[in-house]
Amino acid sequence: MLPHSRQGQGSPALVLMHFLGGSHRTWSAALPFLDRHHHCVALDTPGFGDAAEVSGYSVSEMADHLDATIRSLGLQRCILVGHSMTGKVAVVLASRRPAYLAGLILVAPSPPGPQPMSEQDRDRQRGYQCTRQQAEAFIDESSAHRLPDALREVAIADARQVNLDAWRAWVDHGSREDWSDLIGNLAYPVLLVCGADDQQVPGPQEQARTTLAHFPDSRIKVMPGAGHLMPLQTPQALAELMLGFAASLRV
Repeated sequence: MLPHSRQGQGSPALVLMHFLGGSHRTWSAALPFLDRHHHCVALDTPGFGDAAEVSGYSVSEMADHLDATIRSLGLQRCILVGHSMTGKVAVVLASRRPAYLAGLILVAPSPPGPQPMSEQDRDRQRGYQCTRQQAEAFIDESSAHRLPDALREVAIADARQVNLDAWRAWVDHGSREDWSDLIGNLAYPVLLVCGADDQQVPGPQEQARTTLAHFPDSRIKVMPGAGHLMPLQTPQALAELMLGFAASLRV
């Protein structure tokens, strides 16, 4: 079972995952708005946060870990919330059509196919060594607008704790994996949220053409003034979108 935090009550449960370099703490600012209405489980994926020593870095292996954790926790009905890297993991797990899945929320997700990135940018990411200076630059570039100081320090600490084997596995392999022909059409409802100023992943038009091509029942929202790290940057506004989507799934 993956390391995780649990709080709140209410169905469907929200299973919250983080971006490359994040952890369950990525959701710390948004959780007070979410856990009044939903049982929230925030996970550390293999190689990150408290799962720094857990192996299994391919997209399929991460989906295996996620599925096993959900089943071990006995969650009967949940929404997968994937952020950036783990957006791809959430879509791959959805393609297995687990009975517990009610829908997906994809926050600035990596697409099912290879993530558009220049070789120069890949080389720069591959050279990451978890130094304070590199972690600061990574978080500031990802957020586009500087995070509040306390949350910025949380994000920097997470980025410095990563297992570099996991980091490089994503840069060299996971981000290049192409699942587009394997996913098919999925009936799950999906909310995809883009940051208006996000330069890390494709924008709304490209997300509609790629990620959401697999989900006929989907919608896109664009968060004004936000970069890639919306759970830390615009936590209340993001939570409100998530709560509205979850409310639409209640039976």
